[in-house]
Amino acid sequence: MQQSIFDFGQTTSKFWQNCDKDLLDEQNELLEHEFLVSSKQRQIKKMFLVMSQNAIFRISVQDLKQAPLMTMHVQFIERQSDNFVQLNSDEQLFGFQLSYQGKNIEIFTSDKLNYDIWKCHFRRFAILNNFHETFLVSKIIGKGSFAKVYSAIKKENNTQYAIKAFSKIYMSQQSKGIESILNEIKIMRRLNHPNIVKLYEVHETTNSVYFVLDMIQGGELLSRVREIGFLPAQTMQKLAFNLISALSHMHDNRIIHRDLKPENLLFRSTENNYEIILADFGLATSLEEEPLFKRCGTPGFVAPEVLDYIDGQEFYSDKCDVFSAGIIFYLLITGNTPFVGNDQRSILKKNKQGDIDFKEHHFKLAPIQMQDLIQSMLQKKVSYRLSSQECMRHPYFKQLVKEYKISIEKYQNNLLGYQEFNNAIKMGTQEIEQRSPLNFNSSESISSNISQNRQDQRKSSIIVGASKFSQYSAKLSKQNSREITDIPLKQESRKPRDLHRLALTNSQLKQIANNQFENIEDPTAEDNNIGIMVRQYNSTRQIRIPDNTLKIKQCNTPTMQKQL
Repeated sequence: MQQSIFDFGQTTSKFWQNCDKDLLDEQNELLEHEFLVSSKQRQIKKMFLVMSQNAIFRISVQDLKQAPLMTMHVQFIERQSDNFVQLNSDEQLFGFQLSYQGKNIEIFTSDKLNYDIWKCHFRRFAILNNFHETFLVSKIIGKGSFAKVYSAIKKENNTQYAIKAFSKIYMSQQSKGIESILNEIKIMRRLNHPNIVKLYEVHETTNSVYFVLDMIQGGELLSRVREIGFLPAQTMQKLAFNLISALSHMHDNRIIHRDLKPENLLFRSTENNYEIILADFGLATSLEEEPLFKRCGTPGFVAPEVLDYIDGQEFYSDKCDVFSAGIIFYLLITGNTPFVGNDQRSILKKNKQGDIDFKEHHFKLAPIQMQDLIQSMLQKKVSYRLSSQECMRHPYFKQLVKEYKISIEKYQNNLLGYQEFNNAIKMGTQEIEQRSPLNFNSSESISSNISQNRQDQRKSSIIVGASKFSQYSAKLSKQNSREITDIPLKQESRKPRDLHRLALTNSQLKQIANNQFENIEDPTAEDNNIGIMVRQYNSTRQIRIPDNTLKIKQCNTPTMQKQL
């Protein structure tokens, strides 16, 4: 198992860590399911797990334990694997291997419906290890200070994505480099808006970290404007509303971007000039956490209060993004930024002063309501400046708000991350349909990505009122389904030569193969640990094992199986 950079060289002695039972009440949306696991005593147990966007919780009648999801690595175990739990089940089992900080567990279920739901959730909120098996990279399409962007095709559904690739060596050498990647992951996973670039998956390989993102094919904002000249008033209104609605969604989630500039605004396609997409959250931060960087942004677009900020003062608010958006709108109307200078120092000086010429000729030609909105966004005094939510209620957007409220509700009700089910996979009498990018001005309805039956099964069984842990605990007691319940192993007809068969795990096979081929241990020997286990099991039950493992004892130089 490779060492993850997100472990920061740390290891843990236990996969599950004790946590306060009240922590469960702080989680909004929960998935619950009872999985099968193999215990240290080689018994099959039930384990009741609940997953949120941030963690996985193991619940028993007595206590609550958790493991962090954001830095957890997940591998999908194929149904034909020779895992101990799979070998000793009469049903077809689907599994996950979960690992972080050097510890891992394997969990299994025969419920394909719930397996697909958990698999989807893992893809969106954990870290995957199968990038090169999953994607076919074609060409580089962009390059920044810290990352390169590639075009790639996902093999299973032939869908095109943009891949943002970070060099692990390079980021490790940067001050707070790894922390910056983690912060960007955390921020983007909290956002779900048609005008914000979507993060679908995060992969880690030996050398790189990969973000799987929307493929935005319309190019940068300024490049388009240079091609077509000034935007028509109606187009400008729709573009401005799309950006403000994206900011409002971020600010509702207590997130600020802090690097709004034309280079970070992309057009979804070439079909229109208003479907703008906000990208690059490298400097974004949550207002609920200590920021990695406190003064940051781009000269000419950064809000004055960010430049004026001094450690120890009250931190600036999300209105800093509103100021930067106002600068972008001013630029689109007039063709110039309000802070012009011969060098960066002179630009920053004017930027800090915040004096803007609202009598500029082209600005005065803009619609009166748009002029009023932009002036309200560019007030230097923060208390006079509109918030993004107040901008949404400005008379300039009165008609668009009605269309927006209908469209955004449909968009955000879609289950996150169900892109892999694009090809109309049949589920009962329902079909899962492909989700198209939302154009809030379109009258087309957004198809649900998941049947009602699937949504009902996804929901937690808890009710409002009592604590979530107490409800889960009561449920486990009622079902007599505690964490350590024994599961009967699959029974087979006994044969005289089968008395000492044992379902050897892959790790045991590797241990035998790596024993320098000198003293190969006999699994049935009297003084062998495995032999003790064999005799223990033979006293009560028989264990099923694949035929190929029986040949190991007869080989002079055992070799690893291909599937290992």
